[in-house]
Amino acid sequence: MGTHLSDSPLKRLRPAPGSVYLLAEHLDAALAAGEDLTGVLFVWSGAPPREDAELIEFRAQRREAIERIRTFELMLIARLLKGREWAVTVATEDERFQPVARLYVAGTGTLLDAVAECADLSSEDFETGDDLTAYVRSRGLIAADAAGLCDTAPLAANEAFLVAKRAPLGVLLDLVASFLDALEAEFDLFPALENENGRGLRPPASLTI
Repeated sequence: MGTHLSDSPLKRLRPAPGSVYLLAEHLDAALAAGEDLTGVLFVWSGAPPREDAELIEFRAQRREAIERIRTFELMLIARLLKGREWAVTVATEDERFQPVARLYVAGTGTLLDAVAECADLSSEDFETGDDLTAYVRSRGLIAADAAGLCDTAPLAANEAFLVAKRAPLGVLLDLVASFLDALEAEFDLFPALENENGRGLRPPASLTI
């Protein structure tokens, strides 16, 4: 029996069409946003703040960390939703990607209803007085029955973080990674460049829209 080119370890990957490049860029950016989100860590060094100046500094730093998490969450959602659009296009153009595209579209569908409320926090701020507790509780950063944020506990997101209060971050990133792997198995998406030291570099995301 002959060996198919696609089964060969020396397979030469094809250049990707524009739609695949754009889809891959959004998927890759979604993974980066998820990594950045889980990379945010707030830990107050020293004893719990008691003096007014310490409390002000502590709350400012904690708010900054939470706002960074929120920013990366919005970036992630935007990339996931743009990826949905290009996933449909790619699956229409190449039926081999229809199964993984359907899985991705179904898995990210819950985020569609969340777009408006994630972009407009006025109602939540009105009900909570712009209190951060509502946000961190809805994302699973503190227990649902917790009275509020603990001054001594580290603040960080992990794979259980509920994106848009709906979907675990780890599940979404697994969907993204699986789709990206399927694309990379067929196309030369990120050709390596070499710097002056001869080390491989990935090209800049010039096709992102």
